[in-house]
Amino acid sequence: MSSEATLEGKTGHSARNTALLGLILVSIAPSISVTTGYVFKAGILSVFVFIFTKLWIFGLPGFWYLKIEKQAFSWSPAKKGGWGMSLLLGAGMMIVVWLAYFLLGEQMLQPNVLISILDPVGLTTPWKFAAAIVFWVFINSVLEEYVFRWFITSKVEEFFDGKWRSTFISSAIFTLHHSIALFVFLDPVGAFLASLGVFIGGSIFSWLYLEYRSIWVAWVAHACADVAIFAIAWDIVIGF
Repeated sequence: MSSEATLEGKTGHSARNTALLGLILVSIAPSISVTTGYVFKAGILSVFVFIFTKLWIFGLPGFWYLKIEKQAFSWSPAKKGGWGMSLLLGAGMMIVVWLAYFLLGEQMLQPNVLISILDPVGLTTPWKFAAAIVFWVFINSVLEEYVFRWFITSKVEEFFDGKWRSTFISSAIFTLHHSIALFVFLDPVGAFLASLGVFIGGSIFSWLYLEYRSIWVAWVAHACADVAIFAIAWDIVIGF
């Protein structure tokens, strides 16, 4: 083997190790936040952990991409379109979520558990809960697309050939922290079904990103799904 080939191999191996380290450091943060808030119910500590982990998963991918990997900044423009497809898939998810709630909600949900978690941080007050919903739909879901679709899916793509492998593996990572929360709120069967729904939704978001290469296109479908979910949460906590 030539010295150039050896150097290229070492460089490629080093790049994969760097990608793996970045993937791990970002992937674990959401699960830490959810476990602190929903499993341990740490009250005000969970708020600080939530804020810290949000700053972590927002700041680290950008730092990693720009400073560690020396890549150029981009706003992830939707150069390949995809808005109509994303809106169509998002509308479909909204319908499925609402149908599941109306058909199975009483058997699956534990409203008292949800209220007991939200009440200590003031989210049973209508205006505070409304502000939280706006944050989750218009800020947190964009952050999740930035983290899970752009950074994590891109890093997974460096290890696995094929769009569908990257789609399903990144979706499994996306589902993990949601499943932790779901097993707190729901009975085991309900949590499993809801986790499956999150996995399918995450797969749709990842596919949209890999197909159109823009987090904004994937966000449209994600925001639709969040609106459906938080409409149900509002009905449970505040009531229509």
